[in-house]
Amino acid sequence: MENTAPTLDFNNIAKVANIEVTLSAELGRNTLSLKDAIEYDTGSIIELDRTNNEPVNIYVDDILIAKGQIVAIEDSYGIKIVEIIENKELEKASNAKI
Repeated sequence: MENTAPTLDFNNIAKVANIEVTLSAELGRNTLSLKDAIEYDTGSIIELDRTNNEPVNIYVDDILIAKGQIVAIEDSYGIKIVEIIENKELEKASNAKI
């Protein structure tokens, strides 16, 4: 039996291409007590579990798909993708019939 890499069927992708998904980026996390969270006020600084040079996680509907670097775009911010995450669940979904 020949082992081939999965291929994308663009005809099937076109059927779902206009479905809206939520893209989000996570700068980092911190676990703290509810007491500490309640005590935060304007100007409080919350320490996260990442350094300023580490890439941020990029999610589509809570599925980690990539890592990125925060960039400035005029008066806004964006994220430059630096790594695509291989996800076995996404591979299974892309092989499913639509």
